[in-house]
Amino acid sequence: MRSLILSRATAHLAVLLIGLMGFCATGCGRIFQVDRPDSAHLPARDILRLAWFKQLVEPEILTYKTQEWASASIDKTGNVFVGSSSGRFSAYGERGKRLWTVKTEGAVSSTALISQTLGIVFFGANDGKMHAVNLKTGKKIWEYATQGIFEHAPVEADGMLLFTTDENRIYAVDARNGKWRWQYDRQAPEGFTIRGYAGVLVDGGVAYTGFSDGRIVALKATTGDVVWTRSLVGEKKRFVDVDATPVLADGLLITSSFALGVVAMDAENGSIMWSHKSEGASSIAAANGKIYFTVPTTGLVCLNQKGKPLWQQAIPKGIPSRPVVAGSYVYVTGTETGLYVASAQTGELLQYFPVGRGISAAPAAVSGKVVILSNQGFLYAFNAN
Repeated sequence: MRSLILSRATAHLAVLLIGLMGFCATGCGRIFQVDRPDSAHLPARDILRLAWFKQLVEPEILTYKTQEWASASIDKTGNVFVGSSSGRFSAYGERGKRLWTVKTEGAVSSTALISQTLGIVFFGANDGKMHAVNLKTGKKIWEYATQGIFEHAPVEADGMLLFTTDENRIYAVDARNGKWRWQYDRQAPEGFTIRGYAGVLVDGGVAYTGFSDGRIVALKATTGDVVWTRSLVGEKKRFVDVDATPVLADGLLITSSFALGVVAMDAENGSIMWSHKSEGASSIAAANGKIYFTVPTTGLVCLNQKGKPLWQQAIPKGIPSRPVVAGSYVYVTGTETGLYVASAQTGELLQYFPVGRGISAAPAAVSGKVVILSNQGFLYAFNAN
């Protein structure tokens, strides 16, 4: 049985408008820093400017603290693809014009994968299905039914689509028609585990993912055969989940265990090279020769590739999202706050965008565009300098 984080409140529309007016009153981009007590008196950098926004979910007055978990995806033309708790998955073009919409039988809490080669958008929904739709029209191509729900984007490799669900399982299906190829699963531990699970990383024909029993596993992407497994439990007896999707950094496979913190392994055999103790660490990103992750009690943390701390930046209130690195900036959201822009080099908070009741989903940042979906169901698109 997996423990759940209580849903956050649905924010009142007036709160959102106050936050939006505050944002635009400073030039739709000049929000004050929040990393020091006197920061309200210092102008922020002019990094993000609001391009457009859309309301995707109508507020429900009697619903207590709703959350939106879906992160957007952005294609090479700047089109935005995103789902929501409304059970709709849509594509948006220039200035937020809706291009098409697909209805599902459950909320969409995952991120989509855009395959320009196949002309397909893949996304999972809480109806237990992985959906494949036409990139241009949204017309259904195939769907694959599971017994789980989806949180992460699938990965395309060697003509197959690999994805995980909260069943403690990884699937591989044919990317063109959705036919089953193989699957691998592990027994979930007894008792409670932390909300969430790891996605898939594929590199060099090997798929890597973590499980709630504290194991990270390397599998042949084409067959599902086990290459190696490694326990990251240590001496812990509970809350041993490996919930962070692994990343690669200079030949190291890096993930995090709730019990051990951030762990770097040899990608070929799973040997542990170093670890950084930080209980509750999750959501790893690697870029610029650095490793970034978030911790609810600490905020945003940066390590070098030998696991030595470089800096950390507090994120006030709530739970910070997965960090997203784009160029010189790190973007992170907070469940009870909004969108933060920090320097990827120093961690200095440069800009803040408030959205009333916060943002649970991680931001998307590609080619000078940043997109967020707030817990109030508003989709915001920014242009980044």
